[in-house]
Amino acid sequence: MEKRITRLKAELDHLTHILSVIDKHLAEREKAEAKPPEAKPAAPEEKVTPKPPPVSVQAIPLVAASGVTLGTLYLGENEIRVIPSRDLEFNVNTPPFNQFLITKVLAGMVTKDREEAVAGAITPDEILTYRVMREGDILKELVIRNYREEKRAVTLKNSIRWTLEKMYEKMKT
Repeated sequence: MEKRITRLKAELDHLTHILSVIDKHLAEREKAEAKPPEAKPAAPEEKVTPKPPPVSVQAIPLVAASGVTLGTLYLGENEIRVIPSRDLEFNVNTPPFNQFLITKVLAGMVTKDREEAVAGAITPDEILTYRVMREGDILKELVIRNYREEKRAVTLKNSIRWTLEKMYEKMKT
Protein backbone atom coordinates (compact mmCIF):
# COMPACT_ATOMS: atom_id res chain seq x y z
CA MET A 1 0.00 0.00 0.00
CA GLU A 2 2.83 2.43 0.87
CA LYS A 3 4.43 1.90 -2.54
CA ARG A 4 1.13 2.61 -4.25
CA ILE A 5 0.59 5.77 -2.16
CA THR A 6 4.11 6.93 -3.09
CA ARG A 7 3.42 6.30 -6.79
CA LEU A 8 0.08 8.09 -6.64
CA LYS A 9 1.65 11.09 -4.87
CA ALA A 10 4.34 11.24 -7.54
CA GLU A 11 1.69 11.05 -10.26
CA LEU A 12 -0.34 13.78 -8.53
CA ASP A 13 2.75 16.01 -8.36
CA HIS A 14 3.42 15.36 -12.04
CA LEU A 15 -0.18 16.14 -13.06
CA THR A 16 -0.20 19.27 -10.90
CA HIS A 17 2.94 20.45 -12.66
CA ILE A 18 1.42 19.75 -16.08
CA LEU A 19 -1.72 21.67 -15.09
CA SER A 20 0.31 24.66 -13.95
CA VAL A 21 2.21 24.67 -17.26
CA ILE A 22 -1.08 24.47 -19.21
CA ASP A 23 -2.66 27.22 -17.08
CA LYS A 24 0.39 29.45 -17.55
CA HIS A 25 0.37 28.87 -21.30
CA LEU A 26 -3.36 29.57 -21.59
CA ALA A 27 -3.10 32.68 -19.41
CA GLU A 28 -0.29 34.03 -21.62
CA ARG A 29 -2.29 33.17 -24.73
CA GLU A 30 -5.48 34.81 -23.41
CA LYS A 31 -3.48 37.86 -22.34
CA ALA A 32 -1.92 38.14 -25.80
CA GLU A 33 -5.30 37.74 -27.51
CA ALA A 34 -7.03 40.23 -25.22
CA LYS A 35 -4.27 42.83 -25.48
CA PRO A 36 -5.05 45.36 -28.21
CA PRO A 37 -2.26 45.86 -30.70
CA GLU A 38 0.05 48.75 -29.90
CA ALA A 39 0.71 49.48 -33.54
CA LYS A 40 -0.53 52.49 -35.49
CA PRO A 41 -4.29 52.79 -35.89
CA ALA A 42 -5.52 50.91 -38.93
CA ALA A 43 -5.97 52.93 -42.08
CA PRO A 44 -9.55 52.88 -43.44
CA GLU A 45 -8.62 50.26 -46.02
CA GLU A 46 -7.05 48.03 -43.33
CA LYS A 47 -10.23 47.45 -41.32
CA VAL A 48 -10.73 44.06 -39.75
CA THR A 49 -12.90 42.00 -42.04
CA PRO A 50 -14.12 38.62 -40.80
CA LYS A 51 -13.03 35.73 -42.99
CA PRO A 52 -15.82 34.01 -44.87
CA PRO A 53 -16.82 30.74 -43.21
CA PRO A 54 -15.77 27.41 -44.74
CA VAL A 55 -18.34 25.84 -47.06
CA SER A 56 -19.10 22.88 -44.73
CA VAL A 57 -20.63 24.95 -41.93
CA GLN A 58 -24.22 25.63 -41.00
CA ALA A 59 -25.20 29.32 -40.88
CA ILE A 60 -27.68 30.07 -38.10
CA PRO A 61 -29.16 33.57 -37.90
CA LEU A 62 -29.30 34.98 -34.36
CA VAL A 63 -32.61 36.82 -34.16
CA ALA A 64 -33.92 38.90 -31.25
CA ALA A 65 -37.49 38.50 -30.02
CA SER A 66 -38.24 41.80 -31.78
CA GLY A 67 -37.25 40.23 -35.11
CA VAL A 68 -33.94 42.10 -35.50
CA THR A 69 -31.11 39.94 -36.87
CA LEU A 70 -28.29 40.33 -34.36
CA GLY A 71 -25.73 38.33 -36.30
CA THR A 72 -24.95 34.93 -37.74
CA LEU A 73 -23.55 31.91 -35.95
CA TYR A 74 -21.55 29.57 -38.17
CA LEU A 75 -21.52 26.06 -36.73
CA GLY A 76 -18.69 23.88 -37.98
CA GLU A 77 -17.49 20.44 -36.98
CA ASN A 78 -15.65 21.69 -33.91
CA GLU A 79 -15.73 25.46 -34.31
CA ILE A 80 -18.34 28.12 -33.77
CA ARG A 81 -17.93 31.55 -35.32
CA VAL A 82 -20.22 34.45 -34.55
CA ILE A 83 -20.25 37.50 -36.78
CA PRO A 84 -22.51 40.37 -35.65
CA SER A 85 -24.77 42.06 -38.19
CA ARG A 86 -22.91 44.74 -40.13
CA ASP A 87 -25.33 47.48 -39.15
CA LEU A 88 -24.99 46.79 -35.39
CA GLU A 89 -21.96 47.77 -33.34
CA PHE A 90 -21.77 45.69 -30.18
CA ASN A 91 -19.39 47.21 -27.64
CA VAL A 92 -17.58 44.43 -25.75
CA ASN A 93 -17.83 46.53 -22.57
CA THR A 94 -21.65 46.46 -22.67
CA PRO A 95 -23.08 44.01 -20.12
CA PRO A 96 -23.67 41.10 -20.18
CA PHE A 97 -20.88 40.35 -22.71
CA ASN A 98 -17.93 40.08 -20.32
CA GLN A 99 -19.82 39.40 -17.11
CA PHE A 100 -21.98 36.58 -18.47
CA LEU A 101 -20.80 35.26 -21.83
CA ILE A 102 -17.05 35.45 -21.26
CA THR A 103 -16.74 34.98 -17.49
CA LYS A 104 -19.56 32.59 -16.73
CA VAL A 105 -20.20 30.63 -19.91
CA LEU A 106 -16.91 30.43 -21.82
CA ALA A 107 -14.46 30.61 -18.90
CA GLY A 108 -16.68 28.13 -17.04
CA MET A 109 -16.41 25.65 -19.92
CA VAL A 110 -12.64 26.17 -20.09
CA THR A 111 -12.33 25.44 -16.35
CA LYS A 112 -14.44 22.29 -16.67
CA ASP A 113 -12.33 21.13 -19.63
CA ARG A 114 -9.09 21.72 -17.71
CA GLU A 115 -10.42 19.57 -14.88
CA GLU A 116 -11.35 16.84 -17.37
CA ALA A 117 -7.90 17.07 -18.96
CA VAL A 118 -6.22 16.64 -15.57
CA ALA A 119 -8.46 13.65 -14.88
CA GLY A 120 -7.45 12.20 -18.26
CA ALA A 121 -10.98 12.28 -19.70
CA ILE A 122 -9.85 14.56 -22.56
CA THR A 123 -6.50 15.62 -23.94
CA PRO A 124 -5.17 19.16 -23.43
CA ASP A 125 -5.74 19.73 -27.17
CA GLU A 126 -9.47 19.20 -26.62
CA ILE A 127 -9.85 22.02 -24.09
CA LEU A 128 -12.29 24.68 -25.28
CA THR A 129 -10.64 27.88 -26.50
CA TYR A 130 -12.17 31.15 -27.60
CA ARG A 131 -11.03 34.36 -29.22
CA VAL A 132 -12.77 37.72 -29.23
CA MET A 133 -11.88 39.67 -32.35
CA ARG A 134 -12.64 43.34 -32.12
CA GLU A 135 -11.89 46.68 -33.66
CA GLY A 136 -11.36 49.01 -30.73
CA ASP A 137 -14.19 48.03 -28.38
CA ILE A 138 -16.51 46.88 -31.18
CA LEU A 139 -17.05 43.13 -31.50
CA LYS A 140 -16.20 41.92 -34.99
CA GLU A 141 -16.13 38.16 -34.48
CA LEU A 142 -16.17 35.53 -31.75
CA VAL A 143 -14.44 32.22 -32.46
CA ILE A 144 -14.94 29.22 -30.19
CA ARG A 145 -13.05 25.98 -30.80
CA ASN A 146 -13.35 22.53 -29.24
CA TYR A 147 -16.94 22.76 -28.10
CA ARG A 148 -16.91 18.96 -28.66
CA GLU A 149 -20.56 18.15 -27.83
CA GLU A 150 -23.82 19.08 -29.54
CA LYS A 151 -25.29 19.94 -26.14
CA ARG A 152 -22.53 22.51 -25.66
CA ALA A 153 -23.13 23.95 -29.13
CA VAL A 154 -26.80 24.49 -28.24
CA THR A 155 -25.85 26.08 -24.90
CA LEU A 156 -23.37 28.38 -26.64
CA LYS A 157 -25.83 29.36 -29.37
CA ASN A 158 -28.52 30.21 -26.83
CA SER A 159 -26.10 32.08 -24.54
CA ILE A 160 -24.65 34.10 -27.41
CA ARG A 161 -28.08 35.00 -28.82
CA TRP A 162 -29.34 36.03 -25.37
CA THR A 163 -26.20 38.10 -24.72
CA LEU A 164 -26.39 39.91 -28.05
CA GLU A 165 -30.10 40.58 -27.54
CA LYS A 166 -29.48 42.13 -24.12
CA MET A 167 -26.63 44.21 -25.55
CA TYR A 168 -28.89 45.33 -28.41
CA GLU A 169 -31.60 46.38 -25.95
CA LYS A 170 -29.05 48.52 -24.09
CA MET A 171 -27.88 50.07 -27.38
CA LYS A 172 -31.43 51.22 -28.19
CA THR A 173 -31.84 53.14 -24.91
